[in-house]
Amino acid sequence: MSSTKIVVTVPTETFDAVERVRRRLGKSRSAAVAIALHEWLRGLEAREADRRYIEAYLRQPERMDEVRAIAAQATAHWAPWEPGKQGRLPAREPREQHRRARAWRRASR
Repeated sequence: MSSTKIVVTVPTETFDAVERVRRRLGKSRSAAVAIALHEWLRGLEAREADRRYIEAYLRQPERMDEVRAIAAQATAHWAPWEPGKQGRLPAREPREQHRRARAWRRASR
């Protein structure tokens, strides 16, 4: 991947806040700015997708039977709910498996 160098001016308060966070996260300034720009673009894309969905919905709203079918499909794997009974949480994963998962998450950052 190629890169391009840019120079930006930001308020001192913003710079100081970014410096604190990026040091805590162990990121370079370049990485912090690249992440911020990437997230900004993702946010713009998400807002555009929301806008298109709303416009389409206003033209042709979903019917209640469609909504019920989607909800039923999304929750089909859930265990039945019984009033007054609390579900049990899943057992904790074994210590070694937990350590491996944590190490893998760290390595994939």
